[in-house]
Formats: sequence, C-alpha cells, structure tokens
Amino acid sequence: MTEQMYVLQTLLIAGALFGLCWRESVLLRVQTLIWSIGVIVLGARFGLTEQLNFYSNDQGHYVSIVQQLSNFEISSELNWWLQRSKLPFTLPASLLALLGVNETLALKTVSLGCLLLLSRMLLKHRLTRSVGTSARVIYLTACGGIGIFYSILALRETMMMLVLTKFVLTKSPVTRILLFGILMLLRPHLAASVLIAVFLISFWDNLRQNRRETPLSMFGLGTAGVAVGSVLYAVGIWLEGSNFELTGSRWGVSSITRVASNYVGLQFLTARSETVEFSIQALLVLRVALSETIVIPTLFSLCLLIRPEFATTRSRLTLVAFSVYLGLVTNTDFNSFRQNIPFMAMMGLVILHHSRRHRSREYAETSS
Repeated sequence: MTEQMYVLQTLLIAGALFGLCWRESVLLRVQTLIWSIGVIVLGARFGLTEQLNFYSNDQGHYVSIVQQLSNFEISSELNWWLQRSKLPFTLPASLLALLGVNETLALKTVSLGCLLLLSRMLLKHRLTRSVGTSARVIYLTACGGIGIFYSILALRETMMMLVLTKFVLTKSPVTRILLFGILMLLRPHLAASVLIAVFLISFWDNLRQNRRETPLSMFGLGTAGVAVGSVLYAVGIWLEGSNFELTGSRWGVSSITRVASNYVGLQFLTARSETVEFSIQALLVLRVALSETIVIPTLFSLCLLIRPEFATTRSRLTLVAFSVYLGLVTNTDFNSFRQNIPFMAMMGLVILHHSRRHRSREYAETSS
C-alpha cells in the first residue's frame, strides 16, 4: 500500500468516526482529530513498515497476526489462540483488513474505537455536561494524552482500559464473566489479579461491614495485595518447574522502592537499567508531555491515604487489584508504566469520586 492510500484511508476512517461521534461530547471528536493527525505524521516520519518499531515491537507481532487471520491462515495450536493471537484485539482488526484497510491502520482504528467507547462511558458515568468538566474527566482517566498516544500505536492498551473499567463498573455477573474472559486473552496475569481482588474485597467488606476505612487499613490492603501477588508469582514459577521461592516477599529496600514507585508513576527510576529501553532523559520528557502518568497514580494514592473514609467498594477493588498486579509484575522485567495503563481509568474515577465527596462535605460545612 502506498503512503497516499494510507493517508486517504486514515482520513476516511476519521471522518466516519467523526460522524458517529457528532451527537456525543465534542472531546470525542477532538480525540479523533488528534488521532488522525498523529497516525499520518507517524507514518510519514518513519514509513509504513518502520513505524511498527516505534516505541514497541509488539506492533509488528499484532500486524502479523492480523495478516494471518485476514488470509485465513488459522493455527491449530491452542497456545496460539489463547496467548499469542490476542484475539479480542486482532480479530476486529482482521475484519477491517478484509475490507481493504491496511493491517496496521486497522489495529490503530480498533485502539481508537476502544478509547472513544471508554471516553463516552466515563462521561456518561460522571453525568458531565460542560466541556471544562468533561475535559477534567478525560484527563484524569487517562483518555487524554495517554489514551490518544496509545491509540495512535497498534497496541492493545486502550482495549484493556475499556474492558477493565467496564468490569469494575458493571453489576451484571454475566457481563463480568465475559469481560474476564476477554482480559484473560489480552493479559492473563491482569485478569488473575482482578479476579483475586474481587474475592479479597468481598471477604474484606464482610469482615468490616459498615466500618469506615482508615489510612492504616488502606495501607494494609495495598500491602496485602502486593504480598498475595508475590505468592502468586512464586506459585506460577513453581508450576513451571522451578523451585518455590517467594522472591518478592523478601521486602528489601530495592523491592519496596520498586513497588512503591508504581504508586506515583516513577517506576522507571527503580527498574533495572538493562530492562529500560529508553534513556532517563527521554522518559522524563515523556512524563512531562504525558503528565497523567504521574498525576493519576499519585492522586489516587493520596486520595485513599488522606481521605480513606470516602473509599467505596470500587475504590478498594481498584487498589487491591492494582496491588496484586504489582506483586506479580515487579518480580519480572516487565514493570513499566505501559503495564499499569489498564488501571488508570478506574484510578481516575476514584480521584473524581473523592473530589466530589470532598466538595460536598465543604459545602455542607459552609451551609451549616
């Protein structure tokens, strides 16, 4: 495919999505516009093939899967279907590819579609009307810079954000089972962390009943989640044939700082140098450009520690799921902000909930 045809397809897709979002918030149309510009610029700067090596080589893998699916080159290996294919992400893209859309662009389109659906769901959940308030919601739920950046890439992060957020917000057991299955196909250890958190929080809520949370109880929940995640990691390694060793539970200074850095978005400062692909300077620039990477996890942590009495079951579920997840990934070489992105939207909702409760309390105190 020529670059001119790639640009034309991008504009046509953006135009179609722009029309579909016409009756929705103007911010969804802004997201689509920025996406189209970013996709065109990235393709022009690096070329249609070389752009797949920009930021992550996972993009090339997903493109190859889409090519296999669109050419009906179906693998008979179960591992391919359950782990390598990332079917919830690549299958919709393969359908677009069958219609003639460039495989890379098809994946980017699916990623943008997930971002738009997530943004729409969050805005309706918060019942926002003004553009200013909507922009605040979009920013604090990582649907702004972070979401647009990853939707420009052929990566599955926005889909995981959408699925995990819907899983936490929905009350339907059937929907939760379906969403859990999708998470398992997209990232198994993320799905396992969420499932374990659901059971832990159910036990916790029954244990404490109507008691208010305290800073100590929230800290304890987070610590317990990390400990459980470390045990799960050790069990997983043991099942693969290695010796059972609770590496993450040694709780040395290095382990503690590595876990703690994730709660403020600075995990790259504590990661082993050989596992970091970019320079510290480049990562700091990226944090400045995408300030949500630090703002969201930091505000989330502060809200739960400073105003724990405002915590809801969803707040606790988000905290414990994230903590269990950290207990797993901080024992690997894959601990990065990108790995934590699925939790950002729910963290943002916790921040917004605490902010609303705080304003309501201040209003009540002023009025009395």
